[in-house]
Amino acid sequence: MNYEEFIRNYHNHSPFANSIGLRLTAMEDGHAEGEIAITPSLFNPIGSIHGGIYYTLADTVGGCAARTRGQIPTTIEGKINHIRAATHKDKKLIAKGDVIHFGRKTIVSSVEITNDSGQTLCVGLFTFFALNKEDLASFV
Repeated sequence: MNYEEFIRNYHNHSPFANSIGLRLTAMEDGHAEGEIAITPSLFNPIGSIHGGIYYTLADTVGGCAARTRGQIPTTIEGKINHIRAATHKDKKLIAKGDVIHFGRKTIVSSVEITNDSGQTLCVGLFTFFALNKEDLASFV
């Protein structure tokens, strides 16, 4: 798989990710990285980053790590443990995801999200179902 081409195609065909500023930054076998620049639109009414932003970043990066194994993953379960909130001083959320299980039909990835100072903000665990080409035909 050509990871640079995959990243370029992802950015060109992901309107939701683009709308929140999510950018994939690296991919290699069993690993992916991405980030979101922190902007005022990402904060909730109590002044912290909306939980859906963390979840979307973690799900995307975990799924892209799974994708490096040649399967087409779709999320069947995801869990986030919030440890620390990002603040207005932080510039970006940085996610790193790794495949920890690669089965015939399921793939599990772990993801850590940090701020630009390297402090862990949350960790996640995601399970993906490996779609095949016949599964995709029903979506077209």
